[in-house]
Amino acid sequence: MLLFQNLHRYAMYFALIFIVLLGKDAVESFFRDGKPGIGVGSVILTINVVLIASYTFGCHSFRHLIGGRKDCMSDCGKPSLALGTWKKATWFNERHMQFAWLSLVSVMVTDLYIRLLSMGYLRDLHTW
Repeated sequence: MLLFQNLHRYAMYFALIFIVLLGKDAVESFFRDGKPGIGVGSVILTINVVLIASYTFGCHSFRHLIGGRKDCMSDCGKPSLALGTWKKATWFNERHMQFAWLSLVSVMVTDLYIRLLSMGYLRDLHTW
């Protein structure tokens, strides 16, 4: 059982890398040739990374990473940074299943949208 929990933790670390990469792609999608703008694709990419991040931040391994391993997170009743971030992660954890389904649908929609754009079946509506 401990081996499985460690694998789960390492998978979460790997997922954090993908959130950074997807976030970078989402930010870059708001620019074309150095000009800022917005398109349906940039909105879809942004929603996708927000939902995947929300799912990841709700993982119990993430809660352990940011403060769950400590015996006491407050000093004389004063809240600490670890306690505050742990409470925020707990909010995501309580909605982990909803974010799982939403992120799954978001990945499917994003992949389909990009595929249809690349094949020429759709044209992205944008402000450039």
